Amino acid sequence: MNQVELHPYFGNTAVRAYNDEHGIATEAWSPLARGRALDDPVVTRIAHEVGRSPAQVVLRWHIQRGDVVFPKSVTPQRIEENYRLFDFELSDADIDGRSALDRGEAGRIGPHPDRFDLILD
Repeated sequence: MNQVELHPYFGNTAVRAYNDEHGIATEAWSPLARGRALDDPVVTRIAHEVGRSPAQVVLRWHIQRGDVVFPKSVTPQRIEENYRLFDFELSDADIDGRSALDRGEAGRIGPHPDRFDLILD
């Protein structure tokens, strides 16, 4: 298991590919981009089309790509939403639409793991 920053704005493609080649599961750190992905127009459009919340759409995107996610919440409604990630699927077009949001390094919200001089906001 390798936990790395991974969300629609930062796909971390090279690390995911390395992990896949070496039989290492990839766990998404900050899978919702600290909530920033929830207001994205692509996410909200897909959520409306499939009748789900934006968070469910992003978490399902991770699951269908093979990422490990551990969504957390203390809110009963969100806990139920997190439980209801396995009774729907996103289309290939929806998966591609979410993946197209990747901004590379510009999408990173956490510190670069090779840099020790950066502080999280």
